[in-house]
Amino acid sequence: MATSNEVPSFSRASTLLNGKGSADPFKTALTKFRSRLSGQQLQEFEYATYESLCHDVIRIQHEQENGKMMMNLSRLQGCLEGLEQFGKVIEVFLNVSWTVAFIWGPIKFLLLTASTFADSFDTLLDAYEQIGECLPMLSEYEGLFSQNPHMLHALELMYVDILEFHQHAMRFFTGKVWKRFFRSVWKDFGTKFNGILKSLSRHKQLIETRAQLIHFRQYQEDIESMKMKLDDMVTEERNKKTKSVKEWIGAGSQTKLDHEKFCAVRSEYPTTGRWILKNEYINNWIEADVPATPLVWMNGIPGAGKTILASVIVEACKQRQSHLTSYFYCNYDGSGKSAIGVYKGILDQLLDQYPDLMPHCHTRQASSGEPVLSSPNTARKLLEDFCLTIPKQYIIIDGLDECEQSERKQILELFVQLVTQSEADEPGKLRVLFVSQDYVDIKRALHNSMNAKVTPRTISLSSMDNERDIRVYVNDLTTQIAQKHGLDGDQVDYLRDLTISRAQGMFLYAKLVMPNLLKQPTREQLLDEIQLTRFPNGLEEAYERIVSQIKKSSSREEWTVAKKLLGWMVCAKRPLTWKEMQVALSIDFESQTIEYDDRRLRVHIQDICGSLVQLTGDRVHLVHSTAKMYITRCTKDIDEPSVECELAALCLQYLTFQCFGDEKDMDKATLRSIALQGHLAFQDYAVAKWFHHVNAFIHTGKVMLNQGSDVLARLDEISIALDDFIMKYEDEEWFGDILPQCVEKCKVFEDQAFSDNLVAVASHIFRFQEKGFEARHVVSIKSLSKALDRNRRLLEELGSKLEKDEHDRKVENPELKILCQFYDIGKRFKCPKITCLYFSEGFKDSKSRNRHVNIHDRPFQCTAPDCLATECGFSNDKDLEKHIRAFHPELSDLANRFNSATPSTAKRNWPCTMCGKSFTRNFHLQSHLKSHRGERPHACPECGRAFTRKHDCQRHQKLHDRR
Repeated sequence: MATSNEVPSFSRASTLLNGKGSADPFKTALTKFRSRLSGQQLQEFEYATYESLCHDVIRIQHEQENGKMMMNLSRLQGCLEGLEQFGKVIEVFLNVSWTVAFIWGPIKFLLLTASTFADSFDTLLDAYEQIGECLPMLSEYEGLFSQNPHMLHALELMYVDILEFHQHAMRFFTGKVWKRFFRSVWKDFGTKFNGILKSLSRHKQLIETRAQLIHFRQYQEDIESMKMKLDDMVTEERNKKTKSVKEWIGAGSQTKLDHEKFCAVRSEYPTTGRWILKNEYINNWIEADVPATPLVWMNGIPGAGKTILASVIVEACKQRQSHLTSYFYCNYDGSGKSAIGVYKGILDQLLDQYPDLMPHCHTRQASSGEPVLSSPNTARKLLEDFCLTIPKQYIIIDGLDECEQSERKQILELFVQLVTQSEADEPGKLRVLFVSQDYVDIKRALHNSMNAKVTPRTISLSSMDNERDIRVYVNDLTTQIAQKHGLDGDQVDYLRDLTISRAQGMFLYAKLVMPNLLKQPTREQLLDEIQLTRFPNGLEEAYERIVSQIKKSSSREEWTVAKKLLGWMVCAKRPLTWKEMQVALSIDFESQTIEYDDRRLRVHIQDICGSLVQLTGDRVHLVHSTAKMYITRCTKDIDEPSVECELAALCLQYLTFQCFGDEKDMDKATLRSIALQGHLAFQDYAVAKWFHHVNAFIHTGKVMLNQGSDVLARLDEISIALDDFIMKYEDEEWFGDILPQCVEKCKVFEDQAFSDNLVAVASHIFRFQEKGFEARHVVSIKSLSKALDRNRRLLEELGSKLEKDEHDRKVENPELKILCQFYDIGKRFKCPKITCLYFSEGFKDSKSRNRHVNIHDRPFQCTAPDCLATECGFSNDKDLEKHIRAFHPELSDLANRFNSATPSTAKRNWPCTMCGKSFTRNFHLQSHLKSHRGERPHACPECGRAFTRKHDCQRHQKLHDRR
């Protein structure tokens, strides 16, 4: 047998195959197979023989016989006989004897590995039995191979198929936790395996027909067609499953958008934050094969640029091709501040980067009892599966302090546990970085964990750490200020040094102060602003100075607009888009029109509010999580209770517009016309959030009446809005069932003229939400719901028609341009559930939207109060029952099914001949006999432990679930 250093000879095979290099697929397949083997596997396989394989099979048989776990190894016989003849033929006729070892080596490896796990061993034996049925008995045709090159080509392709099977199969038996995923990944392999079997059957058919030329040509066409169809089937099946799993995880694209935004911020100053990579501990955490500690906590004061530093570290980690990198930016708005939100965001990235576990995720999805991943326990298990399987990875979680204390406690406990487990398996395998403010509970969770055997490294950012970045930025802005106002060298030095000194390591401070100074209209005003006594101390004064500057440099009308926009951003129940803001500013309540050309702002919000705001796509945010607190604290002009009243009135008044009228009052042509005027641009927000603002207005009413701004004007607005709203939707029973608790909540307004209307609306909101899960997700007013559906259909149809016209004519359509001015036409297909992210985000096409809505509209619903799964339903009663047992055991009626009466003793007519134990039924006896024979057909998917009885296995699995 040839050694690994000998050069294989393909010359004779190439000659026999018309000298056209037809043996190349043979050589390519073997080279590819060898390249995926470890050094130890390569060495073992090169010296494998048929005789040594048979010896190991006999040894496995003896071991199973002694352990009373016989698995019918005779299933291997057909496959081994066929492969033995195959090996002898290719040794003789293709002159490549050394390659036969790469048949016996993988079989030996797979059998020895699988024999430790009953379920996998049985599955593997079945697979080899099926392969054996597809192999021809080549000894019958041996005399034909020297005369017929087509027969040799069939041999070559048989070898390629056998290698392909082993290449896939070996992946399923590699690693320390392969038993955990075996069932799901083998099931996913089914389509590919069936394709290999069909291919082998076709080779067998060709050989048995003696491979005449006409057969060979048809054979070539069949093989090519089969491979193309198989590849398409496997790809389609995998894409379908991946899409299903990603929709189940439902993480969205916010994490990726956040990272792109932070990278864009750094792009203007590329060196910003790069110094963190030279930090001794960060460098060791990223670069070392085995870091001093895999767990690092980087903390610092608010505004120190921690998130930008996190984005720098993320990019550096992504450059390490040997490691996978996932990350999450916690934020003060939406799902980005919950433990399940963090888990889902990281899982979504891991699934993209490590698709090998997609089948396992799909299996978890099917067995979870959740239409959308909402259980932290399920998410934790999946994260554990990924973290224990992926060879090397980094995880970066920024802004942990943005989460509630109970949420961040869950996050910390999970990842500390995962790091500890990974360290016991392979040091340096999993590395986790947390970034946050220096909170006591975070420190306690990291250092005092009972389960943690890993000592975390703490990096406390000082005011000096990012001084260089602040200096680069300040130098640039100081130069611009000096050029604009003609400052001399001493003034430039003074301004630069003062800003850096006052920043005290807060990059945010510099980002707030310097653009504000650059905007000073005159040199005199600039010099006044940079006086030592006026220069802001800390973030609060920086915010105050910006707000004051906006007010000072604006006309009364401009300040009114700026104040309105800032107030909206502080109180909005989700980030508004700039298009929504522009339309809201353009509303004329008297005429119920959108005066877009006359009232929209001709400058961008960033020109109005300066460094206080930032954009993600078209959505407008405040610059930092500290901004909301400081803006409302440092200026009395922005009063939250008054803004809540304003937004409540705005939503209520808008919802009385003509576009929300009945079908009989609104023909399609009129609706199309007003849609092109922007009348529907604010409907997503108003429909979903009007009652939130009404409730907030009621909640803050006392504060507003005592110290609000423009109180009389605001009360007049809400009075008119409530009156018009109730009149518009008069079909609702507003005053039919007034609730005492709502009367009490609205008591502060009892002297106001609108008091009765407010109580009626509050009662409507309370009654509807009390109905249960359905009320959380649907529009409470029937006629408004119908109008919304109609309006959305029009936008979908109109967008599609205008896009088609523009595409067909290849000329810009002015109406499409107008439509895009008001609406996100690229994602106009939206979910009807008002609590769903996609109610406002939308989808690119109706098929994606419908598939998403089908999840919501599954017929079997969980009725448990506050259940995380109530937003979606279940496709069948079994899944619902499984969900209730898993998450709401107190609602299960299983306890009532037990009979408390003492059962009568049945006769035991079925004795065991081996131990004498008797049973009441033959079925129980047969189950008992399996234990004597050592049969354990039921294996735990988590740890691989096998059981004789299914019930015992299920009881064992509950131990994993409890842990």
